[in-house]
Amino acid sequence: MPTATSEKLIQLRAQLQDCTNPTAAKILKSTIVKLEAQLSLGQAQTKVSKIDQRKATLKNSNKQTKRKAVQQQPITLKPPSLNTVETKPKAEPQKERPTLPAHEKTLLADDVLTQNENIATQKSLESKSETSPKSKSRFSPDVIKVAKRLVLPDELWQRPQVQGITIDGPTSRDLDDAIWIEATESGAVLSVHIADVSELVEMGSILDKVALSRTVTRYFSNGNAPMLPRPLSENKLSLLEGEARPTVTVQVTLDPNAQMVDVKIFESWLVSQKRFTYAEASQPKSSTPFHNTLEMAHQWASHLYRNRLTSGSIGATQTAQGQWLTEEGSLIQGKLHPSHILIQEFMILANLAVAQWLADQDIPALYRNHTARAIAPDRETMYQTLLTLGSNAAIRQRLHSWMNRAVYSPVLIGHFALNLPAYCHFTSPIRRVADLINHRIVKACLKHQGLPYKQSELAELGQHIAQVKDEHKEQASEFFKAAHQKVYQEQLQTPEDLANLSGKEFTRLLKYAVESQGVDELRSELLTRLDAEQLAVQDLYLLLFQSKELELHQQVIQYLSSHIHDAASVITIASNREGNWEAFKYLEAENKPPFHVWLEVKISGDTLTTIHPATHSRKQPARHHACLIWIEAYLQTSLVSPEQRAQPVLPEPQFTSGNEDIKRVTAPLSKSMHTALVKPLKEGQNFVGMLVDVCQTLRWETPVYTMDSSDEWFICECELSVVGQQLEGSGVAKKKKLAKSIAAREILEQLRERGQQQLQEWLERAT
Repeated sequence: MPTATSEKLIQLRAQLQDCTNPTAAKILKSTIVKLEAQLSLGQAQTKVSKIDQRKATLKNSNKQTKRKAVQQQPITLKPPSLNTVETKPKAEPQKERPTLPAHEKTLLADDVLTQNENIATQKSLESKSETSPKSKSRFSPDVIKVAKRLVLPDELWQRPQVQGITIDGPTSRDLDDAIWIEATESGAVLSVHIADVSELVEMGSILDKVALSRTVTRYFSNGNAPMLPRPLSENKLSLLEGEARPTVTVQVTLDPNAQMVDVKIFESWLVSQKRFTYAEASQPKSSTPFHNTLEMAHQWASHLYRNRLTSGSIGATQTAQGQWLTEEGSLIQGKLHPSHILIQEFMILANLAVAQWLADQDIPALYRNHTARAIAPDRETMYQTLLTLGSNAAIRQRLHSWMNRAVYSPVLIGHFALNLPAYCHFTSPIRRVADLINHRIVKACLKHQGLPYKQSELAELGQHIAQVKDEHKEQASEFFKAAHQKVYQEQLQTPEDLANLSGKEFTRLLKYAVESQGVDELRSELLTRLDAEQLAVQDLYLLLFQSKELELHQQVIQYLSSHIHDAASVITIASNREGNWEAFKYLEAENKPPFHVWLEVKISGDTLTTIHPATHSRKQPARHHACLIWIEAYLQTSLVSPEQRAQPVLPEPQFTSGNEDIKRVTAPLSKSMHTALVKPLKEGQNFVGMLVDVCQTLRWETPVYTMDSSDEWFICECELSVVGQQLEGSGVAKKKKLAKSIAAREILEQLRERGQQQLQEWLERAT
């Protein structure tokens, strides 16, 4: 029985037990049945299968082809034998298929997929799509022919010979860096040996043009689209175990505090002494080859990481929730081994060393610049905020709002997320053209030659790389969009399965329907969910503002009349989604009951409102009703300008004196109570904390919050029991914390209204 199959079967059965999505459960059951059938077949077979026979035939055929190719290829001198310090055992073949993602090594590369969920989604969608971004990326026969003909010149082996080991993902073959570390009396010497790609890929050559057109190796769920042809990226240039390869060495001397005291960069050559996977290198046993080297590397990597944290680095650090960030502050999901941190710290150090080496000599190169946006807080506030955020979605949203995208430029600015004055990419020339360009610049300096690129050319190259990255994102987006549309079409063709869709799945399907072909196929399910109060606020928005179904408009309006707080939530979503909506606000005729409230929305420069206001004894319900009548007027195209609205008849003021005057609070209020219930509320205040203070002072039960989500929106409901009365508030926002804050503010507004008459009573009850 194949080990991988049985383990996969156990995983799928466990997933099925926890699965609550009927559609996903159906897929899991189908997969389990297929695997069980394969397992039974494998146990019953006693002879070699036809597939195995075919593999054996192909293997023999490949051997014969290689023999012929060797006879035809030019012969090059073999490099001298490597003098090893530690013995290297014979490499054992891997017995089972690795299960870790192929992109693990690219922890810091923002050009590569780094989220397991994206890979899983792509794998699912690629199975239903004829072409993927990967299938469109093929090398021409001429390029492959040139790559196969290239040989390593004899003079390469006249360079200094260095020692190193590689640590990569189990399926990686494009190994472009090796590491080595040796202790000294006052610290350590850390070496990073990087594949010397520029030695074979010359400027202006057909291979150089291919690398410039692709800019990076792109990783997918079922393989990759390499920047350079596989005969180079996975063979002649890759630092494979036991194979001689030309390298460029970055050698950094560290003091006892892991601070750089010296940097040397030189051409070298290497025979990798051992290839480790991340799992193997993470917890080396005493019997593990190069055990001492790995232990020492882990210790110094930990020291380097602590130094970066102390200096205020945000990039390539771990959040309070245990998630890791890339060097530019993007969230990574998936399992990381301790050896990931080892490689991360060594690569950051090498890239930093090269950037400083170039900057100290005023040499223009492709520096990696990263900046924060103008609205970002100071570094300490930013770091503390990340520690307190509760969800990955909140962290991702906050980081996106704070950080600009990193860029390549010959003008040195610095790297904000890493908090470094100079940084560049140098350690991945097989997979990133920016690194290859920097290799050419460094090697020209080492040989005292003229610089290969002008500053203007480097600026153009940086812009080109950014443009290609945008194109890659657009291609991936179009691919996923087409794949999703195919899924939606299949769902629309099976109306009997619509009831099994979750709320989020139904919202996505509804969005597709209103944007493409209408909601006829969904009408029955829409009415069923509307009657059962199962439609999300996002669904209500889509039906009212994106759909042209008049009958559905009326039914949604009728629904909102009995769920009045949802009307305000719909307006909030519309203000964020409708491109020509600029702002909205409430206008009150008088700040005392009964409250007369209009909603005003600025659309394409014009302020639109209703003729008549909404009227209620309490301010918050009046605002909610104002939203509802505004939506009705919008659908009927009967909105007017503020000058055209009708003013309500206000009651004559009643003057009283003495004991008949309005009850005033005799007991002094604390500062927090005065802020929450008397002073005007302002944007940015901690409404959740203020509400807690009020409840504690008045000895009420704490408010109850319930959170739901729809697509990218969070919907928060807040309930508070006040002396036998139930107050309700709601908030809708793209951030969970903001939605909760809005809901708490609504409760505070209602308390302030009631407090004009009841605050003294509340205080007396509390004492």
